[in-house]
Amino acid sequence: MDFTEILTAAGQTDLLKHLESLSGDARTQLERDIASQDWEELKKLHAEKSAANLSDNVSADLTPMPFKIAVDDLRYDFWKETGEILLGKGQVAAFLVAGGQGSRLGFDGPKGMFDIGLPSHKSLFQLQAERLQNLAAQVGHSIPWCIMTSPLNHEATVTFFRDNNFFGINREDIRFFEQGTICALTPEGKAVLDGDRLALVPDGNGGCFRALAQSGTLAWLVERGVQYVFLYSVDNALCRICDPAFIGALAADGRALSASKVVHKAGPQEKVGIFAFQNKKPGVVEYSDLPENYRDMTNADGSLTFDGGNIAIHLFKISGLRKLQTSRLPWHTARKTVCGIEKCWKFEQFLFDAFPQLGSMLPFGVVREEEFSPVKNAEGNDSPKTAREMIGALHREWLRKAHVEVNPKMLYEISPKISYAGEGLTRRLFERELGRNILEFEE
Repeated sequence: MDFTEILTAAGQTDLLKHLESLSGDARTQLERDIASQDWEELKKLHAEKSAANLSDNVSADLTPMPFKIAVDDLRYDFWKETGEILLGKGQVAAFLVAGGQGSRLGFDGPKGMFDIGLPSHKSLFQLQAERLQNLAAQVGHSIPWCIMTSPLNHEATVTFFRDNNFFGINREDIRFFEQGTICALTPEGKAVLDGDRLALVPDGNGGCFRALAQSGTLAWLVERGVQYVFLYSVDNALCRICDPAFIGALAADGRALSASKVVHKAGPQEKVGIFAFQNKKPGVVEYSDLPENYRDMTNADGSLTFDGGNIAIHLFKISGLRKLQTSRLPWHTARKTVCGIEKCWKFEQFLFDAFPQLGSMLPFGVVREEEFSPVKNAEGNDSPKTAREMIGALHREWLRKAHVEVNPKMLYEISPKISYAGEGLTRRLFERELGRNILEFEE
């Protein structure tokens, strides 16, 4: 690779001089960083930084995306059975976005390794692995699990899985790969250096499609005959991974290439993105971008007009992912202090910008208390405490529906090993497993 030609054309002569001043391992590492970047793209992004923000502007032609709670639909059982058949044929994979660190939780390590304080002290990774195992056992086929890490936590994540024997999942069914990065630029458009390395920052959750393809993981899924990919974030303690009904609903829809789980907003001020149509194309509008008059708008019955909350659980047909492989998502920009330099440019892509490119999508309404408990903050809302309370209350309700007499003042943790979503619970099982795979606790 001719670094002189590439960097000179990109206006990065300062970076070239720094490279030429290095030798040995330091030079090799910086060359590797430089080779990982698209310098022509970076130059264009800086030159058109205002244009890079066009996608942040909410269209005046904004209309709500209607949705219904799926479990109330008469087709729900059919969708569930269809999804189970597809899972049983090996046509479904899980795609976990796990590049985040637990720093906001006061935890030094990958967020998936975090113990939210349940009686079992299982990490988020373990809870998800056991749900996936249970479902795989029910349908009689292994479920490929793609795990996207970041350069910050890749080694720690893989080591954690290895040390825990991949939680009993066949190593050949798990594929780890890293999220992409992009170089931060100074206000003048020069590459920011972090010592003798480039200051590389994550390229946003929208980079997951590029990383899936460039890592060879998309080809791996295609070779295995996968037709549907369930994409979710690591911090949702209640995520129903590869939910069969969700899969069956998309399979039954002849037009849509993607589907997303949606919840009713807790109120107009809840800071979640909402699903809506912009210029008649489906997408997500971030809370901060939604005009106040839209945020507070209500229907005749008093319900919110723009109500479809995004909980970052999506499903894609493999044909949609192959289309996104060659699509160019818009870049968003932010001004941040990087390596002590103020107002640097950081660029990222957003996953939900894929939806307008894919066209028709399917909103799949779910009950928040059953499927959405993010662990983002050390205390308060969306914290380990709220996740424990939601899990404990949900599992107590599962037992109540199974006609098990439980202490209404206590919370319960049911191991995903014995129930994926409340199925298979009996009084006899409760008596046998209490203190082992069913644990009683209180907050």
